[in-house]
Amino acid sequence: MRGVLRDERILLIGALVLCAVPFIFGNYWTGLLTQALIFAGVAMGLDILVGFTGLPSLGHAAFFGLAGYGTAIGIQRYDLNPWLGALLGIVVSIAVAVLFAPLAVRMRGLAFLTIMLAFGQVWWGIATRGGSFTGGENGLPGIPRPSLGVSWWDLRSTNGYFYFTLLCTALVSLLLVRIARSSFGASLLGIRENETRMTTLGYYVAARRAAAFAIAAGAGAVFGVLSAFFNGYVGPGTLDWRLSAQFLLSVVIGGAGSLWGPFVAGGGLHILKTYITGQTQYWPMILGGLYVLAVVALPGGIASIPGILRNRRNRSAGPTAGPPATVTTE
Repeated sequence: MRGVLRDERILLIGALVLCAVPFIFGNYWTGLLTQALIFAGVAMGLDILVGFTGLPSLGHAAFFGLAGYGTAIGIQRYDLNPWLGALLGIVVSIAVAVLFAPLAVRMRGLAFLTIMLAFGQVWWGIATRGGSFTGGENGLPGIPRPSLGVSWWDLRSTNGYFYFTLLCTALVSLLLVRIARSSFGASLLGIRENETRMTTLGYYVAARRAAAFAIAAGAGAVFGVLSAFFNGYVGPGTLDWRLSAQFLLSVVIGGAGSLWGPFVAGGGLHILKTYITGQTQYWPMILGGLYVLAVVALPGGIASIPGILRNRRNRSAGPTAGPPATVTTE
């Protein structure tokens, strides 16, 4: 419980610090940090599947993109209210995850990675070849943002949407922390470390894997909707395997199993990618080199930095002198 309270305090402090962003930066940086929060949240949710359950996925963008497409189609094709469209997008994405999970979680390691890559590319193909229903390669532009019904919080403004995204990110992060610190989260770690022992202890491993799969997909769906509203557009790129690779690398670089590490890495990598793409057309090569360098230099990810610094401080302090030994005689 102390660990949960500590994580929640850190989460609250981080959210309060980020509240100052619109007062310090202009609209460009506020918008960029809004997108960074979205990508950070997806990486944090994916960590439940990768870091806690031990199932690396190369198809997680499918749930991110499906939620965006579900929202856009609900609004544009069926004249739904933006809030109902968002709900439809999230429900569709989670429903697909629940239906696919029993098959996917039977796989392990490279087999799971491969089947998730194929799963994501199937949805990318459907979106690309969907004609006017999905917009084809052009996607679906013109997605309107919802309204909160109050004049002082306009989601159509950059600052207003930043605060809305920050609120959603804080709530999802709080839920993920609670899950990770619960007995369910502990059982996922046990399954990752020794599946046979957990089965012997009476845990239904497949069901817990499927639940973790659905939780990660649900987090991706929420942020997929936020992304669709922010950009006013959803396209096949939101389902592409390269976006899935970015999410997975965010978890690896951040430190699988830490939650906060993937969160920091997910947001930071998006900002870095945005900067590099604006400077050179060779950005994939540069980003690839940075990914390799980060993994080699920090095998434990960003989350391992506090431990490394603590160990160095302890070594530099040297051994502490204990009390003088006493000799007893009889």
